[in-house]
Amino acid sequence: MTIDSRQLRYFIAVAEETHFGRAAERLRMSQPPLSQQIKQLEVSLGAILFTRSTRSVDLTPAGDLLLLRGRRILDELESIEADIRRMGAGRQGVVRVGFTGSATYGIMPRLVRTASETYPDLAIEVSGEKLTPRLVAELDTHEIDLAILRPPFSHPDIDHVVIASETLVAAIPRGSALAERTNLAMAELVAEEFVGYPSSSTVAQAIAAAWHARDVQPVCVQTASETSTLLSLVAAGIGIALVPESATSLQLGGTQFIPVSDAPRVDIAIAWRKAETSPAVLTFLPFVEDVMRSGPEGEK
Repeated sequence: MTIDSRQLRYFIAVAEETHFGRAAERLRMSQPPLSQQIKQLEVSLGAILFTRSTRSVDLTPAGDLLLLRGRRILDELESIEADIRRMGAGRQGVVRVGFTGSATYGIMPRLVRTASETYPDLAIEVSGEKLTPRLVAELDTHEIDLAILRPPFSHPDIDHVVIASETLVAAIPRGSALAERTNLAMAELVAEEFVGYPSSSTVAQAIAAAWHARDVQPVCVQTASETSTLLSLVAAGIGIALVPESATSLQLGGTQFIPVSDAPRVDIAIAWRKAETSPAVLTFLPFVEDVMRSGPEGEK
């Protein structure tokens, strides 16, 4: 015994109209083929579904049961079809996005908020406070699908596009004499003790290159991979830090952010696997680019 969705739709139309003629008009077909399909369905099921009269038809108990469950089946089929179409169009599914340090605070909230409005059926899983080498490794092992990171990096299977550039600012303990300043220069920071990112960090490498160009090497008393931890160390008075400007969105008591006129700049980029085939990821990728370009980071 087999019930196909077409026969089920025919049956429901007759059951709801209680008349073969009206059901045929609703289905935009002639009555004889409709009657034939219903008869075939009854033979296939081995049950009479309607009691027929010259003016109307009434459901039998078997017909009542088929109408109840048939509606559920068709609703589920329509839901499946819609879901599959959305998945095929990249509008449904799961996309896992990893964020580097300060982008966790400056970009992630805006991206997630905008994505929930634009793609309500797309599940966005986010993870943050990661250095670029780790994000590249997680892309390679398929732990994440997209990464918001800081180039440069090199991997034969991963591509990226630079979206924005931002300058570094000084994070100063509020009790420091420098906290009263409205602007600083790199030369004024040489004698200070620093807390910073690990040497594998793109930001740390940009800072090291800037100091090397000035032929100086300030003292770094402690390192931390997470921007939140780094700023907590600053707030505790352990040292000062140079952080991307987007880190200023993470306000911690005891920390003052001050522009540094000649501080280096660092890029921010979107990275993805070159061989990516997921419709959801391929649809979400240009969306992320648009959001990042239209936001504060993209205006710099």
